[in-house]
Amino acid sequence: MAPIPTLQSLATACKRFGPGRLPRADQRELGAGYAGAAAAVSIAVVYALATTVVYHLGVTHDFIHPFWSASALVAVPFIVPAAFLVAAAVWRYLPDRTPFFGAVAGALATVLTYALALVLVFLTLLVVMAVGGTGTGIETTTERLEVASMLTVVIGIFAVILTGWLTIPIGCLSGTIYERARAVPVR
Repeated sequence: MAPIPTLQSLATACKRFGPGRLPRADQRELGAGYAGAAAAVSIAVVYALATTVVYHLGVTHDFIHPFWSASALVAVPFIVPAAFLVAAAVWRYLPDRTPFFGAVAGALATVLTYALALVLVFLTLLVVMAVGGTGTGIETTTERLEVASMLTVVIGIFAVILTGWLTIPIGCLSGTIYERARAVPVR
């Protein structure tokens, strides 16, 4: 069975110009990590651009606002490394015999990326509060943990509500494409 021409083009472009040319991208797990990180940054940038454009076209809604566009871009330093690590781990440890492996792995990696990114947000909030000094009203370690926990939960809720409908299906699609493109020879 011959590969689909668009899949051939995508695989070739990825291996020549995209994450497929990064160190050890030919290894299944690292390639998946690169693909997951590339998908995460792409989704964040497209989401930020789309919400900005829609806002400037005059659509008014609480969830279509430049704040949410900026939030997507601020999330990039958290989601990209999380997506890389999670995708590499999922592709390494999820059994190959899993039905619809690419789609399942992509969905699982997407959900786990949210979780790991939120752990990174929580740790960052703790550091910011510890370095922030006094005078903030958040003085004790217990208060810092509580505030960091609450902020992380709120950020997580908004992240999932605003982007989960988009990221999970794209994760499934990306995982499927990655698995199929791995078998396509580069022209």
